[in-house]
Amino acid sequence: MRTEALSFVRCPACGSEPEFLGRPEGREFIEGELRCSSCHRSFRVRHGIPDFRLPDCFKTPNKLQKALYDVYAPFYDRLEAILGKMTGFSEPELREEIASFLELRSDSSVLEICVGTGGNLPYIRARTRGPIAGLDISEEMLKICQEKVDHMRLWPVDLFLGCAEYLPFKPGAFDRVLIGGGISYFGDVRRALSEAARVTADGGLVVVFEQVTLLERALGRADLPLRNLPSSLSPLERRWLFGHKFYLLKLVKQV
Repeated sequence: MRTEALSFVRCPACGSEPEFLGRPEGREFIEGELRCSSCHRSFRVRHGIPDFRLPDCFKTPNKLQKALYDVYAPFYDRLEAILGKMTGFSEPELREEIASFLELRSDSSVLEICVGTGGNLPYIRARTRGPIAGLDISEEMLKICQEKVDHMRLWPVDLFLGCAEYLPFKPGAFDRVLIGGGISYFGDVRRALSEAARVTADGGLVVVFEQVTLLERALGRADLPLRNLPSSLSPLERRWLFGHKFYLLKLVKQV
């Protein structure tokens, strides 16, 4: 994590500013601890990634998703590309659509929730020079994401372990917030959307993208975000892709 990231990082439990306990290496916090100045919770920093996961992050759906993606991480990129071809969509085309839907300016700051292995990051970075943050509940996914960021020189990108329901960022920290695939299985969809709205600047955008399988349709999950919108977010546009296999939902943070 860059030392500059302390300007927008907050305790996910109480919202207070944390203090780094340790010695930065240049402009990076590599190993150490972040301690909340108010509630005194401590959050470990390992290999440059702070762990902001609270016990409440591990409600059953989130816990199952973490376990799945920890195992799936080493194979994720290759298998997703193969599955995409088998089901009739192009991975690069999907990523381009997502990045374009964000309506980025050259200096936009972006948070991607469920960043995974970072498949969207090169497409986002191509559109903005601003800071990018990525958050995921799976440490194994973030390990691969960090390798990709470094290999492709996508900096500045700060990665965080955490969950969508308890974001470790100050209010209004980002111009754009992207919630990647997985919202249908969040522990608390309404709280996650409220948190996304909280950390989005007034007039900024929250974009949700999700794959809709036969299972999601059977369970009635295709409209889950729209049924759980907080009052601070208003829908602007919904776009279906690849024969209704994916949707993009654009929401605006009310001023």
